[in-house]
Amino acid sequence: MDTVWQDRWQALTTQLAQMSATYHQSSDPVNVSLHALTESLLAFGKDQFNFFWDGFKNKQLLPSMVLPRKHVLRATLDQVAFDMAVIQRISSQRSQAKLQTAQELADKLAQRALNVAIEGKLLPKCSVLTYCNKSANIRIIPYAPIALIGIPFSATKVNRDFLAIPHEVGHYVYHHAPGLAAQLHDCIPLYPDWINHWLEEIFADVYAAFVAGPVCGLSLQGLLLDNSQEKFVADDGEHPPDAVRPCGITEALRHLGDKQAADGLEQLWLDQLATRHYPNEFTPYNSTTAASFDQAKELIAQTAVLFLDCLENEWGLTRTTPPWTSGNKADDTLFDSFDIFCDSLTVDPYYLKVEGENVGVYKPGNSLENARPLGSTQTWRDWIKKESRLQKEVLLPAQAWKPVFTAGYWPIKGPEGNSDGGI
Repeated sequence: MDTVWQDRWQALTTQLAQMSATYHQSSDPVNVSLHALTESLLAFGKDQFNFFWDGFKNKQLLPSMVLPRKHVLRATLDQVAFDMAVIQRISSQRSQAKLQTAQELADKLAQRALNVAIEGKLLPKCSVLTYCNKSANIRIIPYAPIALIGIPFSATKVNRDFLAIPHEVGHYVYHHAPGLAAQLHDCIPLYPDWINHWLEEIFADVYAAFVAGPVCGLSLQGLLLDNSQEKFVADDGEHPPDAVRPCGITEALRHLGDKQAADGLEQLWLDQLATRHYPNEFTPYNSTTAASFDQAKELIAQTAVLFLDCLENEWGLTRTTPPWTSGNKADDTLFDSFDIFCDSLTVDPYYLKVEGENVGVYKPGNSLENARPLGSTQTWRDWIKKESRLQKEVLLPAQAWKPVFTAGYWPIKGPEGNSDGGI
């Protein structure tokens, strides 16, 4: 095999080791987290790269027509490099006073949203670090109990631009709450198949409604209304089309008891649809047959209620009325109340830390919690790699090693699908 891939991996290894040493020089909790995150990425990346390098070299991993060997190696290196860039961005931005102030507030808002699931025993204890990005997104990393959330640079001035955070946290919950995703998929009918493509996004919107209330519905409408008409009616295979997407949050709010706000948001959206020429149909992703927006709206609303029921009744999550819910009205007073709340928010975030060969989360002065071996994903993927190394005579078809390669779909998620990388 071409040894240039080993050279490329060694280049990343050298840089990661230098980054880790730099962050390890400081006792500041953020740098402690960055050191732990870098060490986790280094351990996971090494294990991941070696698994595929050795497996292809020894012919234990059977070839795939869809995922050629060089693509697997390139994508693995790219994913590691992307996370390196995010870690460096976090470190660099925290040295800029205005960005640091915004990110510290974003950390608290994100931890608050995570704590709803943690306190409800839906998630193990986990940490978060935020960074400024061109738009909101989340990096779903498989190797450490931490969420990396991008926020818009504009959030340094406009507090409402923090309001994508509960949605991003919803993606983290979807991927990391044991058994949740499978249970959500069991809740809904199989057909039409296009509704199945939107489940994660619908759940993230429902989680935002559960955590943050009507102001998230108002924020989402603003986020969608500055899109082009082409995007406004398009199905991208992940998100419901903009024209009907708000009905998920609206219906969730109605079932949460925020009827006045839900009715106001629904009317507000109907008024906005008039400026978009009342679109009535769309073409589902990878289809040539049009479907009606009325049917999509009905299915999104039904799905949102089913997901909400799952959170409340199956998982027992308890909702606390957000303190910025200003009389349940769907107007700018929601944003005003949110501004006031941001000025007085106090949340003790968890941080990431390495102790020996383990990484976990902690609060300053407390012991390590939710610990795992460095590089571990705490999923069956670790078992596949371990067993295949012990039983080299067992050949793995692509169907078996592909889930290890994608590592839980290690992607970029955002409220509008803005992806800067990923497999």
